[in-house]
Amino acid sequence: MSKPKSFPAIHGGCFCGSTRYRLETAPLYCFACHCTDCNKHTGSVFACFTSIEIDLITSIGTLPPKITTTVRPTGIIRNTATCGKCGTRLWSSGDTTPVTADVTTGTLDLPTLMEPDLHSYIESKISWVILPEGAKTCRGPFDYRKHWPKSSLKRLESAVQRARERKKAAQAATIRHEAEEEKETDKTPTAQTPDEQDEGVEDDEEFERRFQETEKALQERLEQLSLKLKEHEVAEEVTPQSGIAVGDLSATKDTKVPTATVSES
Repeated sequence: MSKPKSFPAIHGGCFCGSTRYRLETAPLYCFACHCTDCNKHTGSVFACFTSIEIDLITSIGTLPPKITTTVRPTGIIRNTATCGKCGTRLWSSGDTTPVTADVTTGTLDLPTLMEPDLHSYIESKISWVILPEGAKTCRGPFDYRKHWPKSSLKRLESAVQRARERKKAAQAATIRHEAEEEKETDKTPTAQTPDEQDEGVEDDEEFERRFQETEKALQERLEQLSLKLKEHEVAEEVTPQSGIAVGDLSATKDTKVPTATVSES
């Protein structure tokens, strides 16, 4: 028994051809929406979408898609991919689940392969739009948990797990980056340019040389001070002519002492 062939990669792109993409596998689900919002948003009488995991859409064009983030009134965060040149809306993520994207079926190269599995908001359908016989419909929005096939729900679980692993890897990378920055900060406590660092940091040999020069200068100054102090002490001792100590002059008031010549220090 031969193995079933894998689903071929489907390509798509914008109106001007600058932004191109590839779906790496079969879609999860295809649906049409007849709500008035989709009519206004697309400028058509209904919208048609092909749902697939967001990480299974690959950009292959010369111009990467432009991603615009908006918050809907319900609080849902929507990321919309468009062509940055011609503005064609290619897909949006977040409406169904955070890990899936709804590709606009009309931008696919082979949109005939993606016939809608379901038509939602049938109550808003334009009266002259005729649906195929036996088409599945629902009033209002549909619950993917009830309408998607089990194989698609299983793929969704795998996509959620991949998203968690990417988030953990990103957090771990952030922690490593912060740790490396903190380590570098410990090495250089002040923010300096390379020139400032070269001027402010000296090696051991330079430090030893500067220390010895400072010590030598202090030693020479100490010797000079000691010499001046010694000369001052000698000047206060016995004068050369009388042999009488200067300190004894006050004790001999009645004694006539010849003029003593005291050397100036």
